[in-house]
Amino acid sequence: MLHWLKKHFIPHPLNEHRPHILRKKNITIIIVAVLLLECFVFLLPTFVRLNLKGGVAAVLPTILADFTNEERKDQNLQILSVSELLNKAALLKAQDMARNGYFAHVSPDGKTPWYWLSEVGYEYKYAGENLAVNFSDSKDVTDAWMASTSHRANIIKENYTEIGTGVAIGMYEGKETMFVAQVYANPLSNISRQEKPKSQLVVNKGKKVAKTNDSVLGATSDPLGLDSQIALALKTNEKALSAPKDIKVNLLKRILASPRDYTNKMLYFVFSIITLALLLKIIIKFEHRHHLDLITNGLVVLSLIGAIFVTNYHITHKDMVITQTFDYVNPS
Repeated sequence: MLHWLKKHFIPHPLNEHRPHILRKKNITIIIVAVLLLECFVFLLPTFVRLNLKGGVAAVLPTILADFTNEERKDQNLQILSVSELLNKAALLKAQDMARNGYFAHVSPDGKTPWYWLSEVGYEYKYAGENLAVNFSDSKDVTDAWMASTSHRANIIKENYTEIGTGVAIGMYEGKETMFVAQVYANPLSNISRQEKPKSQLVVNKGKKVAKTNDSVLGATSDPLGLDSQIALALKTNEKALSAPKDIKVNLLKRILASPRDYTNKMLYFVFSIITLALLLKIIIKFEHRHHLDLITNGLVVLSLIGAIFVTNYHITHKDMVITQTFDYVNPS
């Protein structure tokens, strides 16, 4: 292994001071590999969408729930259990937005986020909802939510123990796109609930969400208030507390759901390898100026990868939207 590394990266007499990694043959292989990576990992999933209704859309709920739980793990918080009822409620909300072509926590006919929870019979203490539309990489959805204070608060809220995610395809602003709704909640036990106080919608006008290729909205609800006596009287569903210890999602599904994110990771690796080889060549044997062809070869690869980064960013961010933030809270 050490011999291979020395031959490919370290200029020395046995390789004629010409590291193999920078030679024309290997550089050609690397360029072809980078172009194939770009085509099959990023461009194909992004433009063809791999049969949205039965392909990527089928795995997105799992991937998005996983990304949310990874953020919670980073904050040393309890992992959220996936609830089939919350999945159904989130799906109903996503389908309603897709069917009626709107993007908001409250539908044009006045349905609040919590209407969908009641539709599936989900009893809850606390609930929240994050929305996204017009995205092409699922990692961007979580990144956009985490970049927004209100959406991040939903993701890392300690009150929540369960999660549900729904995805639907529909028309929005004249083009077919994907809507996603993610719901967070803490379920009630079977004991009697006290009457839920009425809630109101508060709009924080002018509050901007970080620019991404997503439109994002966030909402929260605490229907029983924060009174500690009420909270103590309500037992937490045991199933919600038995969250999985490890989050394991098939790598292929992750790549299909986040093509740009994984393309970038692989390109960063290639970029780092070539940069290292160039630095070693320049620092160790700079006096071999007749080997400038090797430096040129390396710079060609770095320039190609740089161009791909810029192109991919433009493709996935050309429909960026800045939205207001909606908060659903109890009146004081």
